Amino acid sequence: MRSVKVFLMGALLIASSVAWAQKVGLLMDSYVIERWRTDQTLFTEKIQSLGGKVLVEVPHGNPDEQVKLGKKLLASGIDVLVIVPTDAQKAIAIVEAAKAANIPVLSYDRLIPTKDVSLYISYDGTKVGRLQAQYAKDKVPAGNYMLINGPKSDNNSIMFRNGQMDVIQSEIKSGKINVIADFILDDWSELEAIMKVEEFLSNNSVRPDVIIAANDALATGALQVLPRDLAAKIVITGQDAERMALRNIVAGQQSMTVYKPIKPLAYQAAEAAMKLAKKQPVGATKMKYGDIEVNAILLDPIVVDKTNYKDTIVKDGHLSMSEINN
Repeated sequence: MRSVKVFLMGALLIASSVAWAQKVGLLMDSYVIERWRTDQTLFTEKIQSLGGKVLVEVPHGNPDEQVKLGKKLLASGIDVLVIVPTDAQKAIAIVEAAKAANIPVLSYDRLIPTKDVSLYISYDGTKVGRLQAQYAKDKVPAGNYMLINGPKSDNNSIMFRNGQMDVIQSEIKSGKINVIADFILDDWSELEAIMKVEEFLSNNSVRPDVIIAANDALATGALQVLPRDLAAKIVITGQDAERMALRNIVAGQQSMTVYKPIKPLAYQAAEAAMKLAKKQPVGATKMKYGDIEVNAILLDPIVVDKTNYKDTIVKDGHLSMSEINN
């Protein structure tokens, strides 16, 4: 009889722990950019290791659908909502609904610009832009620059550009740097980058000495329409350490990428999400963005090029040598 009672008590404890496991809503954007599946996998693994459960929704790049799915997650009994916003402004509606339901929101990698976000965690976007522009300026202190940035609907894109301008604005004013094209795309679209660069090359005789591409997808798009011999002479930046970017870097086509290790970001976000779900304090600093101030955890990005990719990206296991070389 005693063993039966012990068994029943153990079963009740297990059932109770499952019932009371923190439910974390994870609202993604899309999988168009290669890295996002990795973010989702690592985040989910960490939440589960901490005793939580993850509910995932993916709007596949549709901002209105993301709002609907966000409200669906809020109604499902989650304890915290983690959002990779498709459109930062439209995502504010999700944060407002979460506030009304007394559910904390963690803005993951991309900032939702409202003071009602409980926490923003990302790599320092302004520093990313500075690193890209400084690398380019060190290589080509004077010449023709082409700028390719992502959409204004993603506040990261604005931060990247602000960082770039911090570094090259004085040279633009003095005439040392001549901005021959300044593209603000509608999306982080390789195809749109192809179209913009191809149109420019077709209609202009001047050629860039530098292409500051805000991420690797845009850099890859530019490279697809540049003559190979010209690409080898141009400094081309990127970001995200995607497999194709590393292949291009090793081949001498793309010059650099800004590496933002995904595991530290995903794991710290998971740990913070669980603290928010439990109403525990999260160690963060205050970050100002325009007229708002939010609690933020900002990680430091890393410049990677042909000289150090083995000691960073390969060493970390982000990509293997076989993935890069094959």
